[in-house]
Amino acid sequence: MDLEIFKTTKDFAIEYGTVLGIIWIATFCTMMSGMTGGNILTMMFAMGLMVITMLMPLYLAWRYKQHLRSGDRVSWGMAWIFATLMFFYASVLTAAGEFVYFQYLDQGKAIDFFMRFLSSPETEAQYKMIGATDILEQSRIELQQLASLTPFDITLNLFVNNIFFSMLYSLPVAAIAHR
Repeated sequence: MDLEIFKTTKDFAIEYGTVLGIIWIATFCTMMSGMTGGNILTMMFAMGLMVITMLMPLYLAWRYKQHLRSGDRVSWGMAWIFATLMFFYASVLTAAGEFVYFQYLDQGKAIDFFMRFLSSPETEAQYKMIGATDILEQSRIELQQLASLTPFDITLNLFVNNIFFSMLYSLPVAAIAHR
C-alpha cells in the first residue's frame, strides 16, 4: 500500500465527510422542522435535500477520483476505505448535530407529532380499513417506549443506523472512486 495514496485518501475522506455531514445535518433539521412545524413547503424542501443526500456521496467519490494525480492507481480496497471513512466522519458530525437538536431544541415535539399522527381519526380509519388495528396499537406502544429514551440514546441509535446504511452504500461509492 502506497503511504502517499493512503494519506491523500484519508485527507479527502475527512474533507468530504465534513461536507456530507453538514448536508446530513441540514436535511435532518429541515425534515424535523417540517414535521413538527407542519409546513408542507419545508417538507418538500427536505425531500429535495434527501435526493441531494443520496447523490452527494457519488459525486464526492467522482471528485476524489478526479483529484488524484493521473498516474495514481487506487485499488478497490483503498476506494472502499475512502468511502467508509467519509461516511464515518459524516456520521460522527451528524450525530453531534442530532444530539444538540434532541437535547436542546426538540423538547419532545417529534414524539408529539407522531403521537398526534397515530391518534388522528384518519389514521385509525385507514388502519381499520386494512385490518391492521393491532399494528397501530403496537406502533403507539413503541412510540411511548421511544419517548422514554434520553437524547443520547436516540442519537446513539441514529448513529448506529447511519453507520449500518453507510456500510451498505459505501460499496457503490467505492466502485465509483476506484481507479
